[in-house]
Amino acid sequence: MAKIDDRPESGLHAAFDRSDAHRGSPDKQLAAWLSEVDVGVIEIDAEQRVVRFNGAAERLTGWSIVEARGALLDRVLRLIPAAGTASGEPDIDVGEMNELFDDAAPAKAASALTARREPVAPLAPVIIDEGALRTPGAPLPAPDAGAAGRPPGRYTALLERRDGSVIPILHTIGALTGRPTREGQRDSKPPPAPGQLILFRELGAPGPLPIHPAKPRYDALTRLLDRYAIIDRIEEALNDCRKAGTPYALCYIDLDRFRLVNATCGHEAGDDLLQWVATRVHEIVGPKDAAGRIGGDEFVLLLADKSEREAERIARDLQICLLEFRFGWAEKTFSIGASIGLVVLTPHFERAVDVLGAADHACRIAKENGRGRLQVYLDDQHQQMTTSRRSMQWVASLQRHLAEGRLRLYSQGIHPLVKPGAAPTPHGAHFEVLVRQLGEDGRLYSPVGIIQAAEQSGLIHVIDRYVARQAFRLIGAMPQHALRRLDTCSINLSGVSLLREGLLDFLVEQLHRAQVPPSKICFEITETAALANLGEVLWFMQELGAMGCRFAIDDFGSGHASYGYLESLPVDYVKIDGMFVRDLQDNTLHRAIVESVHRIGDTLGIKTVAEQVENQEIADLLTTMGIHYAQGWHFDKPQPLVDLCASLRAQGEPSDPGPTGSPAGH
Repeated sequence: MAKIDDRPESGLHAAFDRSDAHRGSPDKQLAAWLSEVDVGVIEIDAEQRVVRFNGAAERLTGWSIVEARGALLDRVLRLIPAAGTASGEPDIDVGEMNELFDDAAPAKAASALTARREPVAPLAPVIIDEGALRTPGAPLPAPDAGAAGRPPGRYTALLERRDGSVIPILHTIGALTGRPTREGQRDSKPPPAPGQLILFRELGAPGPLPIHPAKPRYDALTRLLDRYAIIDRIEEALNDCRKAGTPYALCYIDLDRFRLVNATCGHEAGDDLLQWVATRVHEIVGPKDAAGRIGGDEFVLLLADKSEREAERIARDLQICLLEFRFGWAEKTFSIGASIGLVVLTPHFERAVDVLGAADHACRIAKENGRGRLQVYLDDQHQQMTTSRRSMQWVASLQRHLAEGRLRLYSQGIHPLVKPGAAPTPHGAHFEVLVRQLGEDGRLYSPVGIIQAAEQSGLIHVIDRYVARQAFRLIGAMPQHALRRLDTCSINLSGVSLLREGLLDFLVEQLHRAQVPPSKICFEITETAALANLGEVLWFMQELGAMGCRFAIDDFGSGHASYGYLESLPVDYVKIDGMFVRDLQDNTLHRAIVESVHRIGDTLGIKTVAEQVENQEIADLLTTMGIHYAQGWHFDKPQPLVDLCASLRAQGEPSDPGPTGSPAGH
């Protein structure tokens, strides 16, 4: 119905971003005003998924912007129709719609609101015309006589908030049309699929609200309970568990190959498969149990009066049933399996969403461990799940945290291994750049959680670029005599970053801006990333290698451990994964692997680096094998990169003894 442009200059999109709401042109005036008034504004796309969400909508629905974005509208805006709208006749007119806004509305925004001609039940939508926003207009039209005569407590719907409370609201549907065409853009790409706007605000309704007992809500496709209904049943089960001690268990079922069916045969086949799975799930449900579909291919089974062992048996039987089934469509046959997370309800769960989150977490572990598995949620996973959730929240505000300096750069030395009796050669500082997360308590923490969350959310490239830029700035700020004491600064790049357009240009620009000699920089790329994008990685290495940059394959052996591609890539170092180094003394197979990597590297002229060296015995073994470098806590702990740069700056020329009496890096 609406034509909503997703380009950055869209005035509507700016309305949801308070930081971009500047005074000025009419569309920006409307943007600023919508972010300030107490009117909920939700933009949805053609698939009824939330695109934008303002602060008032957060307060009224109980959903945060991060949680709501991408969710289906009926999940976020749960409406109970007002009495009198069941017939399909509109219960609100344009005049009443204008009551959503107060006298503070800018006059120039008035002409954007015009009545739509075709009736849409239960509300008559309005059009927000972006073309009209750029033209001065008349004030908002006054309500007509019929609207003026309505009682002040009249509402268009009841909003069921996330916490279960119900409030009366006045709401309407809006749309964007009339975007002017720019010069040279008349024959460009077609307009985006139509979306909609929902505008709503809370009304005070005197007297009792006509709320009737809620009927069970069902998924339209499978006729199982929908997400909200299953959450209500879990809440009831928690209360029963606390008061009567009744045992309950929840199974979270995620199909393993549903997307393959959808992509190969289309959505009709996918719908048919979901209905078949729903039938199998429904066959298990007893009189006190509940089953629901809560996502595209995600089902939930709530089992009453079942111990953990009984619930596990039921879940495994369902898993076998799904695994043995062969789904046929258009001469194609698919095997369908499922990963299942199982959680036993206990009083320590405060809310139904906590139970659902625990089951989802267990299911994700089952998927990560190879799919087609059953994972029981254990008490010691609670802290892991909480940490994972906090990491995702940290990443959701990634730009703010980076701007506040909550990601600190550290360094750990990479040390040459010299055989006994051999003369040591002068060697400058050689180190890898690491990061540490600065917590709210001022303490530094391991970044593993936020790195994983950033990889899952596709934002790891932001961290990679931040680290590279900050490292270049610190190195480039050192005087020439300190730079001469620096041999190699290694910086990690993720596979996601390598696939992002513009990475090469970014690195070249930052090196030039910081005036860092490219020969001082080594980029570390994981083995799995290199193999997954061999062509892109080769081109990337050749371009930066021509400038003088060096490259290392990180965590070698943790992925495919293929020696073949080493010959085709311009690699300077191979870093042997620490999993093979930690138990080198006791594991003959790992010792053979390390020796093999070194022999291949030596043949190709590639230096080898052993990671996670933790004691002198392992260092001696590596030296005997001929490994060139070692890295680990046996040699040094990570230190702030700024401190290392200060140490290099404080020393004299490399030919001078300097304050430490020996060249840096020893």
